[in-house]
Amino acid sequence: MSQKRYKGLSKDELYLISRAEYEKQKLLTGEYAKKVFGNPKKAANILDKLKRKGRLIQIERGKYFIVPIKSPNQLWSPNEFVTAKYWMGNTPYYLGHFSMYNYWGFTEQIPQTVFVLNTGKSRTKIIGNVRYKAVKIGASKYYGIAKIKIDDEEICVSDKERTLVDFIYNPVGSFENIKKVLKDNIKKIDINKFIGYLIRFPVVAVRKRAGYLLEELKLPDLYLSRLKSHLGGSDTFIVLDPARSRSGKMNKDWGIIVNR
Repeated sequence: MSQKRYKGLSKDELYLISRAEYEKQKLLTGEYAKKVFGNPKKAANILDKLKRKGRLIQIERGKYFIVPIKSPNQLWSPNEFVTAKYWMGNTPYYLGHFSMYNYWGFTEQIPQTVFVLNTGKSRTKIIGNVRYKAVKIGASKYYGIAKIKIDDEEICVSDKERTLVDFIYNPVGSFENIKKVLKDNIKKIDINKFIGYLIRFPVVAVRKRAGYLLEELKLPDLYLSRLKSHLGGSDTFIVLDPARSRSGKMNKDWGIIVNR
């Protein structure tokens, strides 16, 4: 390999990333660099220089993606969903909310942030030029996960039914979008699974709003009665549209103030 082709890289820097690529390392870690050079201080120094030269993209301290040697002028970036997986490490996670709304076709808006629902941390981080938002959730909300393949990696995402539950809980745009998305997708999903997910979701307001809208869409009573049996014994009424005032007619079946 000609050193001239990789001007700006020292012999040790070129050796580290070449060896990591040859060994098909998914990530370049501080531990791997220490193993290669047998000198922690030297390894840390080389990693720092490679990062400053744009040959490494840092995910977290001591954890990097390698910009491929053959990449012209470092014009390379890792897949966003794969990056999210490696950012989470061993923490249970799934790609969800606005990232999946677009993926499943609920909205044409392309999200500017990758949303990573997980059981460990809440924080925002820029990796490469992409913004990632980790949203911490309780274990009771960690379900409805599917796995998709990207670049030979298994990525955890919310399945279509679970993404619908999240859309009702945290919609895009006006509240009317919820009914439109439900109407467009009701015949494309597993209704039993969807009702089960609604029942399992630990926010009763989501079940009430979903039930009211599903009744408007004339979902069979078999499903509606199952949902009604999980509204709890409270007489508390919640508004159909949280963005509007509480003024409206009361629907006792669903415990809803129809305020639209």
